[in-house]
Amino acid sequence: MMKYYALNSKWLLMAALVFVSFSVSGQNADSLTLKKLNRDFLNAIVHRDTAALSHVLADDFELINPDGKKRSKVDNLIGILNPNQQVISVDIDSMTIKILSADVGLVTVWTTNSVRADGKSTSFKICYQDVYMKRKSKWWAVAAHVTLLAGH
Repeated sequence: MMKYYALNSKWLLMAALVFVSFSVSGQNADSLTLKKLNRDFLNAIVHRDTAALSHVLADDFELINPDGKKRSKVDNLIGILNPNQQVISVDIDSMTIKILSADVGLVTVWTTNSVRADGKSTSFKICYQDVYMKRKSKWWAVAAHVTLLAGH
């Protein structure tokens, strides 16, 4: 009986280790995917690429800007084409990615931004959080909140 218990315990331990390694590797793959989607999101804004941005934002995407105003996916697509304002560059200062469940991830990023608005260039720092959901095996940005950092 003791030998049977020891054998079962070994199998259970091995199964648990395999499950944990699959979970961790799945999280690593998801983290890498969210990191790439974040970069795609920023690049689309800088390059005014509405097609690329459409592939990152879910149709029900909602962003809360630093003024507290809600912006939909369509608002964001139109906004990057604004002729009076253009994002010149976005440099990532720091980023954390948390996989909250099999289908929800949180990306938190601090950036330094250069923008040209009404003929004038300016730089500022922001922090934003994006919520991603996996729908039909694809990650989509579903929500974002942007904060302008003090002194900028």
